[in-house]
Amino acid sequence: MSSDPSPSPGLAAFEVEDPRAADVRLLVEELDVELAQLAACGGCDLSSVDELSQDYVQFLVARYHGHPIACGALVVKDIDWAEIKRMYVRPVVRGKGLSRAILDNLLTMARRRDLRTVRLETNVRSAAAVALYRSAGFEPCDPYEDHQSSEDVDALFMALAL
Repeated sequence: MSSDPSPSPGLAAFEVEDPRAADVRLLVEELDVELAQLAACGGCDLSSVDELSQDYVQFLVARYHGHPIACGALVVKDIDWAEIKRMYVRPVVRGKGLSRAILDNLLTMARRRDLRTVRLETNVRSAAAVALYRSAGFEPCDPYEDHQSSEDVDALFMALAL
């Protein structure tokens, strides 16, 4: 996950960063706009950049030639589990494996912390996201923690045992 200041063409550099940084904040805002336009997250809990900057969150950013192009967060919830939040890849670079790379890096971080389970919430209509998570071994689960009162019928909760 260490970044090289001048990556080779075609390679993204991955680094845990502060989501409050101006260019990274824009990435999170783009995700918010996309979700609102798609109505893909009616009742889901969208963590703010301030929430994502807490010490129990690792906010991973992929950069290409210094420009942020993708992100995702690992939010440690308890001694043995974490939640994946804010997975996003800019449309211009989709289809290049960045979602898989972000997810794999987040899962590696979870394993390094000796967590037993990683959970997430997505939308049943987000076919690409559901396919990505299923291919990584995630399986549907019941709503958890603060999501238990979710009335969003399109919400899909998934978990992966590590």
